[in-house]
Amino acid sequence: MNNLPERSGRPHFVGRCRVPKRPPDRGALIGSLRKSPLAPAVFITGIEHRAAAAIVHAVLPSVVHTRRSIHWSLDEHLFIDEAANTGVRVLTHWDEHLQRPRMEVAEIGDRLLWQRIVILFADWERAGRPVPEETLPSA
Repeated sequence: MNNLPERSGRPHFVGRCRVPKRPPDRGALIGSLRKSPLAPAVFITGIEHRAAAAIVHAVLPSVVHTRRSIHWSLDEHLFIDEAANTGVRVLTHWDEHLQRPRMEVAEIGDRLLWQRIVILFADWERAGRPVPEETLPSA
């Protein structure tokens, strides 16, 4: 007894197709970051610099940095690498009791992104805090 299906008059095509990988959804990544628990972090000098996005882009070109002020003493920094579906959220705020800034961080994806950002700004500080030329006002 033959268990094969009856052959129809139509030719059968067996082939492969490549389905492109769906690009990560930036909004979903940011939403997940904002829901992730925050942990105390080392304070990074330079993260508040007006050219921080250009400084990050010069060393980590796939990472996009955005900053928004939530309150006069509270800023949110997002470092997003869409290609790697990785992100870091940093809250910086002024601690009135300690009289110094404090940072908290949340991470999604590659756990080394925050470490690379800390190293990037430490190297930038040691190099004399150079500002990338693309952010300098034209003469």
